[in-house]
Amino acid sequence: MSTATLVVALAAQPAETVAHGKQVLEVFATTNGKDQVPVLLRCASGSKTAEALKTKTAGQTLIIAGDLLLEDSQTVVFIHTLCDVSPDAYVNQVTVTGRLAKEARVAESNKSASRSLAINRMVNGEEVTDWFTLRGYGYVMDRLIALPVGTLAMVEGTLDLRTNREGKPYCEVKGRSIRAFERGRGNKGTSNPAAGTKAVGYDHEDFVNTADNMPCDWNN
Repeated sequence: MSTATLVVALAAQPAETVAHGKQVLEVFATTNGKDQVPVLLRCASGSKTAEALKTKTAGQTLIIAGDLLLEDSQTVVFIHTLCDVSPDAYVNQVTVTGRLAKEARVAESNKSASRSLAINRMVNGEEVTDWFTLRGYGYVMDRLIALPVGTLAMVEGTLDLRTNREGKPYCEVKGRSIRAFERGRGNKGTSNPAAGTKAVGYDHEDFVNTADNMPCDWNN
């Protein structure tokens, strides 16, 4: 399970298209704030949300809430609610719940650690896995390092834009809090929570930028 509540600026006029064999309304947008994370907004055609979204134009600022997904490395929010908001508004709240995979990677600065989180979902009867990368500081960092593989964990934080070693941008969840519901068994358990599914996102190694340039001030 993964959800997001964001303030975004629309990059274009919403348009009808087909995704996974279903008619949808889509539009690209960017989050407010200095990072301006690109996201694809989507909703079911004919829904009340779609009727509201299709009246919006490029440059308008909205607060949206919905399911957070990864598709071909693209961050997607399947929106359930939306509302007009001031261009000065800022909300960037993400919650992801899934299984921790592999071991955490500690940044060269030793100030943060990153780790992959697998979230399974169904698409047209087929199970797929979204791989999110988490980054934590302080207590969250310590927990990302200590929790065994396979642990069911919920992380709350913000959606952030980073660059991997090849210079390609990707999104990660910068954790503010972490809660473990069910501890994994480490090497004795399933090392790959996405085994037998179609994985969506990056390999764990692609998530990590050895240069730790994330601010420690959460208000920035």
